[in-house]
Amino acid sequence: MRRRTPLAWKNLTNEPRRLMIAVAGVGFAVLLMFIEVGFLNALLDSTVQVLRCLRGELVIVSRTKFAMAARERFDARRVYQASGCPGVESVYPIYMETMGAVLRRGDARPASRGYPIRVFASRPDDHVWLLPAVGENSPRLRQPGTALFDEASRKQYGLPHRLPDLAKCETELAGQRVRFVGTFYLGVDFTNDGNVIMTADNFARYFPYRSRGMNPLSVVDLALVKIRPGVSWRTVQADLQQRLPDDVRVFAKSAFIQNEKDFWSTSTPVGYIFFVGAVVGFVVGVIICYQIIYADITDHIPEFATLKAMGYRTPYFFQLVLAQAAYLSLFGFVPGCLVSAGIYALLARITGLTMQMNLVTTLGIFVATWCMCTISGLLAVRKLLSADPASLF
Repeated sequence: MRRRTPLAWKNLTNEPRRLMIAVAGVGFAVLLMFIEVGFLNALLDSTVQVLRCLRGELVIVSRTKFAMAARERFDARRVYQASGCPGVESVYPIYMETMGAVLRRGDARPASRGYPIRVFASRPDDHVWLLPAVGENSPRLRQPGTALFDEASRKQYGLPHRLPDLAKCETELAGQRVRFVGTFYLGVDFTNDGNVIMTADNFARYFPYRSRGMNPLSVVDLALVKIRPGVSWRTVQADLQQRLPDDVRVFAKSAFIQNEKDFWSTSTPVGYIFFVGAVVGFVVGVIICYQIIYADITDHIPEFATLKAMGYRTPYFFQLVLAQAAYLSLFGFVPGCLVSAGIYALLARITGLTMQMNLVTTLGIFVATWCMCTISGLLAVRKLLSADPASLF
């Protein structure tokens, strides 16, 4: 049986120099889409990273709290009320402060007022953090005036990210001396440049103003609910929502994470900016790929006209150009993906953002690349169909 000549493959690989230029063009468009989508995912994943690092299946928040960054809090009595619900193993209150939390290195210039930082706190005996470093340093955190420092915090704080140099630095938090006894890795986001973890007792000393003259621990930012093994979280969620007053809401942790992502992606301009950037990258890729395929068709128009004179029909030429576009999408995607992976790792190390190239993102960009090249091929094939065999004679 006679095999057909793989014309699309040979047409694309006949000139290595032109192929390399074409691959670079498509790879650049792939890189643009990866970077924009990467920043969008970093915005969303970095914001919810702290929730993923907390133990529990349910989250209790104030009914008026529309996002993690919002300062709406609820009465700590809800924690004790939730603890008595059947099926609940533990309830862990989490305290968070950003407005009054200013970190300043003690030996900094007098004019320096420090930089805002996000402070988390939990009760000493609550094993709520899934970060191993927090559990390892738990005995040290019980000492007055101690805390843990996030290694991913930005360099503007001027603090070493490793012990013992970090412990030797004279540092002030909210105008009071603080001693860092260890580090952990959580990561920053687009609204917070660093993180600190301490016990609730120390938290109350640094931020005594949280509840207008009352006990600063009498209000809670959010609470995590750990459910007993074998108990349905849906049952406990419904029971808690019925038992607790209307000033709080009970979410499944996965639902709360999704709500947080939805807020940042649809209710803030940042999400739209990165989405538009990804669309622009796609459009740029269509233009680049169209020019590549169109130039190749133009250079070989006599050959295509000869094929038409030999009796080849329109479907064959569509198949030819689409196959060439598919090859081009694959050749351009691989180097674009590899370069993007390196840039992701570099940006994650420099910025502290959670930038991960997951399978969903990779497959999504690959499909977008294939669509990009296919659209370009369909636009460029008009030039091929206009080739007149009579012009050869």
